[in-house]
Amino acid sequence: MKDALVPFESISYTKRFLTNCYEQQSFPNAKTLSYHTSYSFIYHLQQGRLYFKQAAQSPIEIQPMLLFYGIVQMLKACVLTADPFYPENSAILAHGVTTRKRKKQGYRFLDDEIKIQKNGLFLHSLSKMFHVKQMPSEKYKMNALMKQIADMHSLYSTMQNQKISLPVTYRYQSFSIASDLLDDLHMTANRFGLFLEQQNQNNWFNRQMGIQSNNHSITIPLHFKPTSYQSPPWLTAIDGKHYILRKREDFCPLPELSIHYLLLYNLSMICRYEAEWWGELHHNFEGEDLPFIKQFLSISNMKLPMLFEHYLCSLE
Repeated sequence: MKDALVPFESISYTKRFLTNCYEQQSFPNAKTLSYHTSYSFIYHLQQGRLYFKQAAQSPIEIQPMLLFYGIVQMLKACVLTADPFYPENSAILAHGVTTRKRKKQGYRFLDDEIKIQKNGLFLHSLSKMFHVKQMPSEKYKMNALMKQIADMHSLYSTMQNQKISLPVTYRYQSFSIASDLLDDLHMTANRFGLFLEQQNQNNWFNRQMGIQSNNHSITIPLHFKPTSYQSPPWLTAIDGKHYILRKREDFCPLPELSIHYLLLYNLSMICRYEAEWWGELHHNFEGEDLPFIKQFLSISNMKLPMLFEHYLCSLE
């Protein structure tokens, strides 16, 4: 398979790439800035890819740590494409999220919460890479985050008898969805159009054309097809197919890379500091946490390298 990140093993190519990134953002002295950031960019990229490679070859019990360290390194490389001065201070080096340190009796991973902090890599990467300036929520449940990953939906159907999404068909400059979605969301076509405008951070929605609806489907006109790494409210599976959630309360504006970051942070903390619970999870088979965690880790192993490749290649 083609390795789209191989060119970044050349310092001359990387300098040209970063110079172009900085020029497009109107940074003065773009060539000088790329000279100072190119080696750091390459080393973060190499470390991230090495963590991902090791995670794919490691027992599941330690995969969360390797995948989380991998996503941290890759995010730092990506942040350098938009912020040549990263890191400007020590506060920005923090992970930027936190969880409850001790797990209470009867703890369930899917019910656990993660809290967003004001400083650190999480918010900084959201701002620089995805132009998200303000978090819509301070806390997120693991179950809500899992639902943002399209590849998890089949497991929800099997384990909980929940059909939580509908398929989205891409046709030339439009998305088509079964009209059942409007009933699920309790929205008219016009109200759904207003909802999409609120989600329209990258201007993919063609407001002028308007949404067309009939008894069977609704058609959403697009300026361009949303990308796999930044697609809310469209969720993209690893096979490239698109889906949309059926409940308004399930919608989350975070890009999928950020969803993986939050889930992997919590799992990496658990496997490091909650060894007893983590060990029992893999041996007593009680509850539903283990299938969801195993499915998620399998998806992350396959999908994270692809998402980062898509992001960086979109900047070339």
